[in-house]
Amino acid sequence: MACTIGVASGLALAWGLATKVARPLESFNDFALQIARGKFGAQLDDRSDELQELVKTLNYMSASIEAYDAETQRLTDSVEAGYLDTIVALANSIDSKDAYTRGHSQRVAELSVEIGKELGLSPEELKECRYGGILHDIGKIGIVESILLKQTRLTDDEMVVMRTHAALGDEIIRPVRFLSKIRSAVRNHHEWWNGTGYPDKLKGDAIPLIARIVACADTWDACTSTRPYQVALPHAEALKVLERLEGQHLDPTVVAACRRALEKRRPRVSRPELPAVAPEKSA
Repeated sequence: MACTIGVASGLALAWGLATKVARPLESFNDFALQIARGKFGAQLDDRSDELQELVKTLNYMSASIEAYDAETQRLTDSVEAGYLDTIVALANSIDSKDAYTRGHSQRVAELSVEIGKELGLSPEELKECRYGGILHDIGKIGIVESILLKQTRLTDDEMVVMRTHAALGDEIIRPVRFLSKIRSAVRNHHEWWNGTGYPDKLKGDAIPLIARIVACADTWDACTSTRPYQVALPHAEALKVLERLEGQHLDPTVVAACRRALEKRRPRVSRPELPAVAPEKSA
């Protein structure tokens, strides 16, 4: 009998201890899951039992990880900004070499973002459109100036050289990891919807969307800018060019989005109010 009572007492004590330990362990488990999911800075409630020191240690660890993560992100952002500033400066140097193309990359970037908004892209995707537009011609750094700045139309041989700028630009930004998502804008913005573009002969939806967007913005800016061998087209004429290229060189959906974006740019013309006419007196 005494043995039975002793066993029962032992089991009750064990159950009590297990319950006392299990409850905080559940909290620790939830806490660990929050940290694993990236919720750095999560804190446990202070306890007055023997687990209090462990709680304090875990809370200190969580706060330290949060501070480290914030500092790491700050440094990463700083490095990325430095890379981007350098590459943008290089892109601007290309534009500035030729008075006819000055500001081209920035205009392409702005219109690319506007097209992206019309297509319902996310903020992150719009940022990629902006970077892709700015850097789409970065490969022209490697094109000899006798071809790059030629004031007349290029010969067939010169055009072959000029077309290498797309793949060359891809090679320039390839080592920059945070620009990986815009590589297709740089490499493939001269791909045509019908598959006859360059450098990869991609066709239709196989062309990444960002490249299709930049291609349309690039085409628009080329049409509406004065070059040594062409005069800038008026808005209506440039729209007709987009219509002709739609479904052949350019994605029809992107062209439609471009038209909507351009329409929003145009100032609304209000109708002049007509002077009020006094009613005729009856005879």
